[in-house]
Amino acid sequence: MPLTLATATVAQVVKHETAFLHQEVEQLLIPRLNAIQSLEDYTAILQSFYAYYLPIEKAIQQQVSSSILPDIEKRRTAMLIVDDLAFLGISIDEKCCENLPEITSTAQAFGALYVLEGSTLGGKMIAKMLAKNSSVSIPPGALNFFNGYKEATGKMWTGFIEVLNQQTDADTIIHAANQTFYYLKNWLQKDLGYESEN
Repeated sequence: MPLTLATATVAQVVKHETAFLHQEVEQLLIPRLNAIQSLEDYTAILQSFYAYYLPIEKAIQQQVSSSILPDIEKRRTAMLIVDDLAFLGISIDEKCCENLPEITSTAQAFGALYVLEGSTLGGKMIAKMLAKNSSVSIPPGALNFFNGYKEATGKMWTGFIEVLNQQTDADTIIHAANQTFYYLKNWLQKDLGYESEN
């Protein structure tokens, strides 16, 4: 029986309707993270995420004010990548992903936020995985992005979901979230040379 807003929350429906593309991104990314052999491999992945996250976060900030999501100003994880690279003594690349999801409304912004905020949950598991990588030693000071909001990650996610469930345009949110997953997958394939695995 399909999930509908008559029987489920907005967040539950969005999760269900984006599961396929979410899984595709994970299946693309996790093997590459496991295969990291050097800090150069790691920083290339960080640079790629930054080029995708930064313009999306800027677009989100234009559509979602603090009156809608009180802590929206804290939800800028792209800057954590800057911290990670600075810790490693590396500057941010000037590259920027141009194929991005459309974010010109509050509903579209919440769809994109669902992906970015959700990634902080998986990121904590990735940070633990990277810390155990026997091929390369990634210092804790360079794991800020994947550690997300650290001990506040669960609370931040719960707060986001509470506001997401108050939104009414679920179809637009779902479409924007799927676009965000889709373009992220395409960008990682293009920027990091993953086409051969697709």
